[in-house]
Amino acid sequence: MNIKNASHVMFKEFWGAWLISIVALAVAYKIGGVAGFSATLILCLFEISISFDNAVVNAMVLKKQTAAFRTAFLTIGFLIGVVGMRLLLPLLIVSLTTGLGFAQVYQLAVNQPEVYSEHLHAHHIEVMLFGGGFLMMVALTWLFDHERDIHWLGGFERRLAQMGRLSMVAAGVSLLLALIVVFNLPVEKRYAGLLAGVLGVVAYIFIGGLGDVLGGEDAENTSGALKKGIAAAVSTFMFLEVRDASFSFDGVIGAFAISKDIFIIMLGLGVGAQWVRSMTVFFVKRDTLSEYVYLEHGAHWAILALALLMFASALHEIPETITGLIGLILIGGSLYSSIRARNQLKEDSISKS
Repeated sequence: MNIKNASHVMFKEFWGAWLISIVALAVAYKIGGVAGFSATLILCLFEISISFDNAVVNAMVLKKQTAAFRTAFLTIGFLIGVVGMRLLLPLLIVSLTTGLGFAQVYQLAVNQPEVYSEHLHAHHIEVMLFGGGFLMMVALTWLFDHERDIHWLGGFERRLAQMGRLSMVAAGVSLLLALIVVFNLPVEKRYAGLLAGVLGVVAYIFIGGLGDVLGGEDAENTSGALKKGIAAAVSTFMFLEVRDASFSFDGVIGAFAISKDIFIIMLGLGVGAQWVRSMTVFFVKRDTLSEYVYLEHGAHWAILALALLMFASALHEIPETITGLIGLILIGGSLYSSIRARNQLKEDSISKS
């Protein structure tokens, strides 16, 4: 693809993300001047780097959905992801854990951002264990799928997949890892940490199971099938939003190192999230996962690495840059392997003909 074609694709397929970026950066400049503009841009790039694997994994779900669902994912999902997950959810966490009213926490975040940041960091352990538990289930459920035919890491992945013949093995491993972390926490943090880790696993099981039940094909009539289809779409939408929240947890907390202004954080992470969502839809339209067969493997290994790092960060603080770098390395490696496999397939076809 030459530069001209690449530019055409960037503007045609990502015009919505470009528009939102321009508006958000203009608002950021209005709020915080050059510093606000710069912080928003940095946060956008930061969000993309740590959530690129989320785009690949979400593409696996979206390719089975309708065009209307994809539009809702880019519009309604964007509003939920920006306002709900990156602004209201952190405020709610601080409100529930401190006993302060939601309005009080909002005033605290606006007028005393350092104090608000301290409250959010004080519950870093619970947030990391919940997000880590949920993402661990996302990664392990896929890696332990014994019906999967393609394996990036050969025999090692095949042996992992065979473990999936054991019922609920992903949940067992996720809970065991959470327990290991919990028993290494200070005594006063163990109960809250255990509850958060278990809830992360339960949230995955509940939402995933709800989607399986509602998406069943045993409806007795057309009306029942339609209702089940709508309900399954809602369940899938919920799953994508919870997964997005799990990815954003460490980003929201780490963002305070770049800016203390909750609106700058919301704008920066929100714009990054929209780029990730746009990339997801782009991958679906171009059927990228079929062309680059190991890309989803790299994405799930990156999610596993993120989940392990979130568990580890409950014990020791880990820079978010490490998280993003490991994810990019794993996805880059899987992309390289995919290109080699595609080229080899072409060479084999030519030699046979």
